[in-house]
Amino acid sequence: MSQIDSLILQVGTNQMELVDFRMFQEDADGSQREGIYGVNVSKVIEIIQLPGFITPVPDGNEYQEGIINLRGQVIPVINLAKWMKIKEPACLAQMTKQIIVTEFSAVRLGFIVHKAAQIRRISWKDIVPITMARSGRSKESKVTGTVKLSEEEVLLILDFESIVEEMGIFTRQEEYLEQMPQTKSLDQRYIVAADDSPVALSMVVKALKKKGFSVLEAKNGKEALEILKKEVSADPERKIGNRVSLLITDVEMPVMDGYTLTKEVRANPELNSLTVLVHSSMSGTENVRKGLEAGANEYLVKFDPVIFVDRIEKLLTTVDPKGKK
Repeated sequence: MSQIDSLILQVGTNQMELVDFRMFQEDADGSQREGIYGVNVSKVIEIIQLPGFITPVPDGNEYQEGIINLRGQVIPVINLAKWMKIKEPACLAQMTKQIIVTEFSAVRLGFIVHKAAQIRRISWKDIVPITMARSGRSKESKVTGTVKLSEEEVLLILDFESIVEEMGIFTRQEEYLEQMPQTKSLDQRYIVAADDSPVALSMVVKALKKKGFSVLEAKNGKEALEILKKEVSADPERKIGNRVSLLITDVEMPVMDGYTLTKEVRANPELNSLTVLVHSSMSGTENVRKGLEAGANEYLVKFDPVIFVDRIEKLLTTVDPKGKK
C-alpha cells in the first residue's frame, strides 16, 4: 500500500474513505491490545515502510522522531504512539512499522503507525461524534468520532489537527489572532461556521469576531443546516440573505460532511442564494474540485488568519445576491 489509490467517491454522497491503521498497546499486566484507528484518505499521500534510520532533530517537538528525505522533500516524522501516550509492546518489530505520509493544513507530516490494514468506505452518518460517545468531552479530546465495525470492534478517528496544534505549527496564527485589532463590521448578519474540530472552530470564530462579525457555530453539517433553516424561517420574507451573509464549512464532519451540506444548501430554494466557503485542512486540486463541484463559491485551505479574513471580506463584497461570483 505504497500509493493511495481508491475508487472514485462521488461528491455529496455523505461518504468518506479511511485508511484503517492499527496501534498496539501493552498494559500494566503485560497483556496487549490492538487499537483500530482511521485517517481520511484525502489527507494521505502514500504509505511507506519505516526506514532503518530517521534523522533526529535536536530542537524537535517531543512527539517528533526526526525527519526523512522522501524523494527530495524533507518531511517531519511523528511517533504516533508517543502522541497517544501508549506503551508499545517490547516484541513489536521495527521492520513491521510504517509511515503514513499526509498533507493537511498546507503541511506535510509522516506518522509512524504499527500497521496500515486497509481502506474502508463509510458513511458520515455512521460516525458517532465523540460528544455522543461519552459525556463531558473536553477540548483536549484526541478523537473526533467513532465507527462501530462489529460487536467487538470500534474504529476511532483521530483529530490530526490537534497534533498540528500541539507541535506549535499554529503558534504564529494564534499569536496573530491575539494581536489582530478589534473592528466593527458594517455587515451585522450572521456568519454560520461549521467544524467538528474544537481547535479549528475556535480559531475561525476568534478571527471572525475580531473583525466584528456575529457567528453561529455548528459541530457538523446537520447542525449547520438546521441553523440555516431556523434563520430563514425567522425572516418575514424568508430570504436567507437577510439573516445570514455566509456559510463557512469544514469537509470532514460526522453525521453530515461539508460537501453534502453544500449540496443540500444549493438544492434548497430558500437557501441556495447563500455564499458558501469550504474551509478545510485537505489541500490539493482534487479536493478543491470537489468543493466547487458541490456548489461552494470558494475553497480555502486552513488556516492562515491573514488570508482567511481577507477572503471573507472579499467574498462579502464581490458575490452578488444570487450567491454567484
